[in-house]
Amino acid sequence: MTTAKLNAKKLLLPAAGILLVLLLLIAWLRPGLSAPKLPPAELAAVAVDNLLAAESFCFHSESRLSLNEESTPLGELSGELCGVDLHVQGNVLATPVNIYQIGETTYRQDALSEQWLEIADGELLQNDSLLYDVDPRAFFDLAAIENAAEAGEETIDEEKCWKLTFTPRTKSGYYEKYFDSLACTLWITRDDRQIRQAAITAAAHAGEQQSELSVTTEFWGWNETPPIEAPIVTNQTEKQPEA
Repeated sequence: MTTAKLNAKKLLLPAAGILLVLLLLIAWLRPGLSAPKLPPAELAAVAVDNLLAAESFCFHSESRLSLNEESTPLGELSGELCGVDLHVQGNVLATPVNIYQIGETTYRQDALSEQWLEIADGELLQNDSLLYDVDPRAFFDLAAIENAAEAGEETIDEEKCWKLTFTPRTKSGYYEKYFDSLACTLWITRDDRQIRQAAITAAAHAGEQQSELSVTTEFWGWNETPPIEAPIVTNQTEKQPEA
């Protein structure tokens, strides 16, 4: 064996050792990268649990209602959640919406005066319709995940995701009150099994009328969102001029 071959071997062995250490370190720091893919129903359940257990995240949601062949946008909302606190802003039925839920207190901005209204009894938490409109977690309080199936893989903003579909049953039965069928599609990140995007479709039939509600929500920034501070509520009583 020549001196050149011996020197090359001496150089390659340490390099291979360093590469092996780096691969092991990456696998230790990001265990999701090497985690095996779960069966569809189990993967969906894990992703839902991860969403509900997240300390914080940001989201953007868009909803549409189709009646027969005519489609109408219902709302577009963006917000963030931190602990039990929530802030969401956007529009619903072409009406501006700006809501904070801080602990048990709801703060709503009046669309006309832009003044903040403080409701101490937690209006958002007591109103199912409002809760499902503005809090993306509400839908994922599920009683069952049925007919789960793989739907391939897709990339969202350069993030590789597993895509799957299933038939959900909600614990509250909120959607089931108004629609005949309910379906959900999830895009789940491959590294940490978080819901990157969710698409909910609810359909109803009455005679020749067919309606369909679709809600698409993107999630990001898990466990990175700073604390949410309540808006400053000013005294709305105008001071009367002195006589």
